[in-house]
Amino acid sequence: MTRSHPVPWLLIGLLSFAGFAALVPGLYGSPRLPASGEMEVAVPRFAQVLTAAGDRYLAADLSTFRALVASTERMERENYRILGIVQSDVAWLNPAHEDNYYIAAAILPWNGELEAAQHVLQQASKARPFDWQPAFYYAFNTWHFSKNAREGAEWMKIAADQALDEGVRIQLLQLAAQWAGNTQDRAFAIRLHKAMARETRHRGFAVFLEKRATRLENLLRIEEAVARYEERTGRTPLDMADLVALRLLAEVPSDPFAMQYVIGRDGKPEVVHPGGPAQARNSR
Repeated sequence: MTRSHPVPWLLIGLLSFAGFAALVPGLYGSPRLPASGEMEVAVPRFAQVLTAAGDRYLAADLSTFRALVASTERMERENYRILGIVQSDVAWLNPAHEDNYYIAAAILPWNGELEAAQHVLQQASKARPFDWQPAFYYAFNTWHFSKNAREGAEWMKIAADQALDEGVRIQLLQLAAQWAGNTQDRAFAIRLHKAMARETRHRGFAVFLEKRATRLENLLRIEEAVARYEERTGRTPLDMADLVALRLLAEVPSDPFAMQYVIGRDGKPEVVHPGGPAQARNSR
């Protein structure tokens, strides 16, 4: 019985590896074909279901796989539009499809298909009440792309309501509170803060939200007093004392976080550190 010598096989292996190493740079450097072929046509929904032998969930899986494997490196504007249609179809076939809403959130809004992304995320949020992420992405898109802090805060609260973990829930509520506080609609922000304070199970966080609501109420009172001051005098008040002197405020409100209210250069109330530069500027 003869034994094969191990050296020739080792030599063959080394030569094969060397050949592969020599070919790889050339393969990467060669021009690639456009990768947008997968997103040139939107197939009608009935045809998708028919192709999947009448199984709408299988049809949703097939369309999601189509969206998943399509490379976006060289896709044009029209291809992203088709991708939006494909993913909206999946949201109709199976709105709870997890991969579909992940892909939609990661790609569509960043490439001009915000409406399609929001549709997919909205449907996923309704179909997955145990999952906070679709509502979170919807809220972020509303705040970031649509510049609508109020609606973004409302959807962030929806995300918090769907969070099963209390720590995640509190973090989402903090975002909702921050965005609501930055809106021009003080009354809405106050209502949202009070509602979240009532609903949270974390007492310390509830106290924080109640204090935020009190601050917003104070700012709203000052804004209303400034508006009445301007109506009566035809000019903007220089500081809080002007509002008290005209009896538009009984006294300067006390901030629940031990900060100080002042009138900014634009006539809007601001919150500053006591004794800080802004307070000194507005003291007369």
